[in-house]
Amino acid sequence: MRRRLLWLSGVTLIMLLAVILWTRYFSRPLFPGPALTELVIPGPLVHVQPQAVQAAVLPALGKGFFSTNVSQIQAAVRTVPWVSSVAVRRSWPHTLYIDITEEVPVARWNGTGLMDAQGRVFVHSANGAWAKLPRLSGPEGSEQDVLAEFNAFTSLLTMRGLMLQQLKIDARGDSTLELNNGIEVRLGRADAEARLKRFVTVALPTLSEKLAAVAYVDMRYTNGFAVGWASPGISPACQRHAGPGERPPTSGRAGGRARDGSQNACTTPAVGHSKEVGPNV
Repeated sequence: MRRRLLWLSGVTLIMLLAVILWTRYFSRPLFPGPALTELVIPGPLVHVQPQAVQAAVLPALGKGFFSTNVSQIQAAVRTVPWVSSVAVRRSWPHTLYIDITEEVPVARWNGTGLMDAQGRVFVHSANGAWAKLPRLSGPEGSEQDVLAEFNAFTSLLTMRGLMLQQLKIDARGDSTLELNNGIEVRLGRADAEARLKRFVTVALPTLSEKLAAVAYVDMRYTNGFAVGWASPGISPACQRHAGPGERPPTSGRAGGRARDGSQNACTTPAVGHSKEVGPNV
């Protein structure tokens, strides 16, 4: 009995030592290896500063080749402005390679923010080099939703050879577009994508010969639209296109509201205004 107890005690001690050694082996190498003294950042890099990468890497370096935590270095480098993704590898005996993919801005956000294709605002810049990027704006935290709507609208507009230069979504959810031909399209809050489809399939063909004089098209009607003219020589100043049987959102009162509650620019026919019947959609 005594021998058996001693045998069990010995086995338990050996297992405990094995667990300690196993844990130590994976948490901290017994042999740290040669020091990493050479940092290589393959290029070329346009926006990422090598000095910023070096400053991020140094605190994460271990005492040697095996003691350096690659995951920690990757996380540190991702915090550097303009870094989209990073791959870190060690090369025996002294070299650390850091391969960086830079961010590619697809739009500007709320003025100075630069947004990537995932809807992440990764840096703020007032550099005029980004002036030609589409301009997106909306409440903070809505970046991904606004970008998704921008992409959906862009797909619809390219059918007519148009480009979307600006998309504004205010705190109430009202969407307003600016196209590359200078026309503003007002979509309101509800059914914005369906209203843009009506703009492409109905309003554009109706106004095809007058587009150069159009300032805005208001699509916030059930099955019609209103037009504001940019050229002072065009009369009337605001023109209403409605479907058969549809009444304007207001009754002879300027500044009324459409059926979704959004503000309207046009009224019923009055002096200086005219009314035209458009397609029933």
